[in-house]
Amino acid sequence: MEQIEISPLPWQEFSVVLDSQNCVIQLRQVAESLYCDLTCNEIEIFKGRKVCVGTDINCYPSPNFNGRLYFIDTLGQSDPQYEELNTRWLLLYESTDSEASNEQ
Repeated sequence: MEQIEISPLPWQEFSVVLDSQNCVIQLRQVAESLYCDLTCNEIEIFKGRKVCVGTDINCYPSPNFNGRLYFIDTLGQSDPQYEELNTRWLLLYESTDSEASNEQ
């Protein structure tokens, strides 16, 4: 499991390498909800996905992206709000390999 550093901004786009996958993640707050886009190796994996705490943002697995992206709430079970990103709400990546090793 790896924490992805993010900023407490209502709109942000950044690049990150996750298990040798070149990813671009976009986060944006719209009203009370946070939405996410993911591009991996220049292939759009998903766009406009509503973020819910503890739930894999990539809820429809793709052969073009391996692993899980999800937020945790360090103070409860509320969905993320941009003001406390990276303090209260953490974005985590878990590789598919670590999931398989945990099941054994």
